[in-house]
Amino acid sequence: MDRRIMLAVLMGLAGSGAQAANLKIVDIKASLYLETTGQFSEPLSDGASLHNLARGDGPDKRLASGVLIDLTFSGDKNSAPKFATAAVDVLQTNHAGQQVVTHKGFDNFVFGADGVEHKAFLLENATCMPLQVVVHANKTTKTLRLAFDCKA
Repeated sequence: MDRRIMLAVLMGLAGSGAQAANLKIVDIKASLYLETTGQFSEPLSDGASLHNLARGDGPDKRLASGVLIDLTFSGDKNSAPKFATAAVDVLQTNHAGQQVVTHKGFDNFVFGADGVEHKAFLLENATCMPLQVVVHANKTTKTLRLAFDCKA
């Protein structure tokens, strides 16, 4: 490869790191999908212990089987960093004690005048297993834990 091309590629890679350098995970929120109303609950607190939601023992005795995860990121104001990515690990422990891990990735961040962007995803049938969401964005990490269970 020509040295000028190699230098251009290396400079591009160095510049791309700078574009992603300011991406940070700020917050993780989880809300229950309430099936009878089709609405979401108020955000749950980290470490919340919730029992038998899939059987109707949710807030106000309403059925809840899905969980909306809302991730809040910060970055440079009015920017769209090309190489900014965030990795999410969703860990659940099933009834047999085995850990189920789901990996998700997010990119295409577009930060407005406030330098904030939200990314969200829905976990269906996720209210009977303890849940842990771990988000990595550059050098920042946040974790949310929810102690879901369904007892006979």
